[in-house]
Amino acid sequence: MDTQDINFNSGESNVSLKKEKNVFIPGGRAVGAGAATEWIGSAWGVFKAQPMRWILMGLIYLAILIIVQFLPFLGIFSMLFSSVFFAGFIAAAEQQRITGEFDIELIFYGFKNKLGSLVAVGGLFFGIYILGVIAAVIVGGTSIIQLILSAENADPAFVLGSLSTLLFAFLILYVFIMVATAFSWFAPSLIIINGLKFGEAVSMSLSAVKKNLFGGFIFFLLMGILLLISVIPLFLGLFITMPMYMITCYTSYRSIFYAPEENKEKSTIIS
Repeated sequence: MDTQDINFNSGESNVSLKKEKNVFIPGGRAVGAGAATEWIGSAWGVFKAQPMRWILMGLIYLAILIIVQFLPFLGIFSMLFSSVFFAGFIAAAEQQRITGEFDIELIFYGFKNKLGSLVAVGGLFFGIYILGVIAAVIVGGTSIIQLILSAENADPAFVLGSLSTLLFAFLILYVFIMVATAFSWFAPSLIIINGLKFGEAVSMSLSAVKKNLFGGFIFFLLMGILLLISVIPLFLGLFITMPMYMITCYTSYRSIFYAPEENKEKSTIIS
């Protein structure tokens, strides 16, 4: 099926989320910490409705990431184009919400629609991440540099002596990563579904995250535990949890940016 002919009309029946949410809320709304479990539960509902398609879509994405790692100078591809691929999963979830199924080729939807804005989101994430690395190296000083240079033969005494400095440096990097995530988490959905420009999308994403800080913390904690557990049985659980993680970008977006009211607003995912 040609994705260029798809019209994602958000006014159709909701087949994946618990409540019908029809009206877009600019800037999002606070939905409470308990919504974190709903985002994951809704993602599971989306996944189990079409498990083989989601697993195949996840395998395609994983294969692309693996191939890219072996190509010179394209190591940052996965970060720069992460929002483009996230947009593909989001488009698939939106199509499934409307029709009950989706086309696997939608994984490349972001390359055909709003590519510039989506890459800009990835670029913003990458830029903030690099600033975090620089800040961590400055704080960690020679401790981090020596640890990197002697990674295979690190002196345990040196590691223990520098532990507090290293932990503080990694904490700083973590904060930068969380800031980058706040700008980029909802941006792909806002760009491809609501037709927002890059600046509007990242600003609105940040605004929504600030309204749901505790819920976001609970969500990433629970999702992290699920991903960790899924790694244990020979990584086989990742066939389920990786697509689910991608789908949560969409389910959390629907939960925060849409409310159940009578007036309906159409998506702008029209080719």
